[in-house]
Amino acid sequence: MMSFDWNNLKIVLAASRAGSLARAAHLLDLDQSTTGRRLTSLEADIGTSLFARTKSGLVPTEIGKIVIERAEEVEVRMSNMADEIAVGDGTPVGLVRLISNPWILEELTRTALPELLKTNRHLDIRMIGLIPSTPISGDATLSLWFENLPRPSEFAVNLGEVHYGVYAPKDSDPAELEWVSFFDEDTPRTAPVRLWEKMRGARGRRPRLTSTNASGVLKAVEAGIGKAVLPICIAEQSDMVVPCGEKPFELIRILKLHAHPDTVQAHRTQVVMKTLRDKFAQTFSRPHGDKRFAPANQNNRTISSPKPS
Repeated sequence: MMSFDWNNLKIVLAASRAGSLARAAHLLDLDQSTTGRRLTSLEADIGTSLFARTKSGLVPTEIGKIVIERAEEVEVRMSNMADEIAVGDGTPVGLVRLISNPWILEELTRTALPELLKTNRHLDIRMIGLIPSTPISGDATLSLWFENLPRPSEFAVNLGEVHYGVYAPKDSDPAELEWVSFFDEDTPRTAPVRLWEKMRGARGRRPRLTSTNASGVLKAVEAGIGKAVLPICIAEQSDMVVPCGEKPFELIRILKLHAHPDTVQAHRTQVVMKTLRDKFAQTFSRPHGDKRFAPANQNNRTISSPKPS
């Protein structure tokens, strides 16, 4: 009967997710020669190649796909077993991935993660500032997106509302400024983009500078390049920008938490989810007592969007 070394199976999983031995070695904190040797050893034991080596990277063979699928099942079971053992003393153990737009991860690092990591010594967090091209399997993964539909294997719950407003450089005349904007070439008309398009008018000029991250847009406004639609929670932290008075309404976007059913019940996942819920208001809500925006009225709108900004 054929036996498998779990350490070698982890290399198969890393290679399938990373697409190359070099990146797989980086994920596993191994040198590339060790990673390649272990993969070759496993392929020799099985008697066939698990990956085709192509110019674009490692591509699983049909047998490789079977091994990867079974290895993912083992990975989930191993992870759940470690979690169940740890639950006895209430200590979460293991890795939880957080996937979202960089500015959201930056805000969570500022508000939610310090206490979480200090309190839970055996919990690790890995932040990923992108949308993976394929679902991430295995270790517990939580994603934060605006109105994004969950993948078929995921479920989503609302975390709360994130408010946006229009900001300009301090001591400037907003009417004289051009626009700076978030812009994603894969999804060009997200909610903040549609908002500034409405405010500038149908025939207005394109923005002089765009960024795929709200933090970059804020830096551009601080530098005096123009005015922009920004999340209030990050704009209000800056002493260099002020809200514009030309339109008394906000954009409201719903931030959702996506989780995979295989790991959502894991103790470490539940601990992180609770922290995200408990710290949401502190992280993303409009500052209490902020008088610089008009109260909600009939002009205020909620605009949906397929991707975060």
